[in-house]
Amino acid sequence: MRSGPFLGENVQYDIGDHPDLKDAAWIRAATRRAKREIRRQRRQARWHRHGGKVVSAVALVVIGAVLFGLYKAGRFGEVSLPDVKLPQVGVNLEIPFAGTPAEQWAEGEKGIVAPDGNPAYEQVRQAIVASRMDPAMLDEHKPDRFLALLAPDVREHITKDLAGWTTRLKQGMKLLPHGIRASGKMTLGEKDGYPAVTTDYVFAYAFEPPDPKKLTSQLEMVAAIREQVTYTVTPAGLWPSDSTGFQYSIACTAAKEGFLAPQFSEPPKPDHGLPGDDKKFFSTDGQMPTENTCD
Repeated sequence: MRSGPFLGENVQYDIGDHPDLKDAAWIRAATRRAKREIRRQRRQARWHRHGGKVVSAVALVVIGAVLFGLYKAGRFGEVSLPDVKLPQVGVNLEIPFAGTPAEQWAEGEKGIVAPDGNPAYEQVRQAIVASRMDPAMLDEHKPDRFLALLAPDVREHITKDLAGWTTRLKQGMKLLPHGIRASGKMTLGEKDGYPAVTTDYVFAYAFEPPDPKKLTSQLEMVAAIREQVTYTVTPAGLWPSDSTGFQYSIACTAAKEGFLAPQFSEPPKPDHGLPGDDKKFFSTDGQMPTENTCD
């Protein structure tokens, strides 16, 4: 059960009214001592970009009150300030998806799971990996592996619009190790008398920033793509159709050129690439978002 004043009571407590705090000279000395100790601990901690720059005056008064009480009790020599847990600086490169909706997603190909052993699912799984995760596609923009899985009659059409069917990183951008996560689903249907697999996945990509300490949010280096595609499985190969997609937490200029890049790669613009609730845009629940992230 919660103790203390109930909501609505007009109860005020002011530590500054304590009689021990009327000794101004001692308070100044104790405050200086507290500041020195906090500065020492700051040097040992990793700071958040904007965190820890200003120590609250109230916190210093509280520390001063504790020290003064020990001084009065003759135990001042035993004072040892506790370690202060200060915010970290920059972003977490060791756990790049930390704190994002993709944190618990499976890594890379492990995120593309077929509902059962139907061969149609496996063919489509290979196409998803080739178009969204293959290093040759991501870094070198070579679609050979993906195109080889498609029916010959559709390859030329896909080649003319690779940006709409694949993920290609902007030149100079590099993913962190284990920097791809995926979450979504596949469902089996039929189209034109052939098995048709409809896919709905969100792919999250963690990029390596040149200066991690300048970033204040993991999403500045994590970009996401949601894609819905139907693959008709024909004897000649896969025939992709009905593609629709959405990109989130991205660099807009790169996106307009057909490439994927993180927010940190371009000068920030209000609301660009980041239109709203993270969980909504990292989810395959509900309809495809209609917001334009780069207007």
